[in-house]
Amino acid sequence: MKQVRMDPRTRRRLNSARRVRDLLRAAIVHEEFPAGALPGEAELMLSFCASRQVIRDALSLLREEGLIKRVQGTGTFSVASKVRHSFSHLHGPEPRLEQVSHRILTNTREIAAPRVADRLGLPRGSECGVVEYLAVFGDEPYYVCTAYVPLPLIRVVERGKSVAEWYQIYETAGFELGVTDQAVEAILADDEVAGLLDVLPGAPLMLFERLVRDRSGRPLEYAFARVRGDRIALLAQLPRHSRQRRPHPSHLEA
Repeated sequence: MKQVRMDPRTRRRLNSARRVRDLLRAAIVHEEFPAGALPGEAELMLSFCASRQVIRDALSLLREEGLIKRVQGTGTFSVASKVRHSFSHLHGPEPRLEQVSHRILTNTREIAAPRVADRLGLPRGSECGVVEYLAVFGDEPYYVCTAYVPLPLIRVVERGKSVAEWYQIYETAGFELGVTDQAVEAILADDEVAGLLDVLPGAPLMLFERLVRDRSGRPLEYAFARVRGDRIALLAQLPRHSRQRRPHPSHLEA
């Protein structure tokens, strides 16, 4: 199949639109527009030194992502506020304008799979608790999670529906949380998860794999949380650790 060559002017316009799209998305995520109202096209044209068509292309890209909507006679507004998740300490979504709640979907006990047993420090073949829950941000599903816990903690995780921040269930039960291992990767929604999160199958998600420990290092929870990719922004400050090599002795010779 022969690929159709794009006019260079069209390519430049679309590349400019993508750059404007990225900058507008960042401003939306960081809530730089009062009340979520974006500036008008004329103001955006001045701000980005861009043509009207470039601005319209950028806005069209944001609409396709479900991040903004056009209200006839009123303007353009952001409609999907992202949860800003800072990677500086262990925490769930921080309630700001919307309330966070948890819906327990299942709470059972089963024989721990080898990986689960290893992570929780359980003897092979022993039982563990399995809780599946849905985190809701306002009225919108935000993430679905499967958490494995030692049997004595089954009653503790049942209290998840009464807290606004998941890790509070352990603190209110008297545990002092310590270091948590967490891995993050991009995945796609399967049919079951898509239904729970109100997205299409194949929609982008973020997968958080975590192992929560108490202050003594004892495992409390091994979990997999699938978070809507269109509703989360990961924030972190990354120091630079120098890897500069020491000068080779030959380099110091006169």
